[in-house]
Amino acid sequence: MTKMKKNEITRRLARASNSSNAEAADYLDQAVLSILKRWKHGQFTPWPGLGVFSSGTAIANTRKSQKTEAR
Repeated sequence: MTKMKKNEITRRLARASNSSNAEAADYLDQAVLSILKRWKHGQFTPWPGLGVFSSGTAIANTRKSQKTEAR
């Protein structure tokens, strides 16, 4: 997996959406905040084309509840 810096992601997003770098940066910031808010509440965050983002806490809670339900 290649690591990308925020400014590179912003440029690619702006180019792909025909918007300015500033608009793309705002969109990226909102996307990251959305992911973090859902993690704070122990939720998974699906993003089309990128997969499902999750925190370690959410994974642990999900596995624990699945084991409990299986009994």
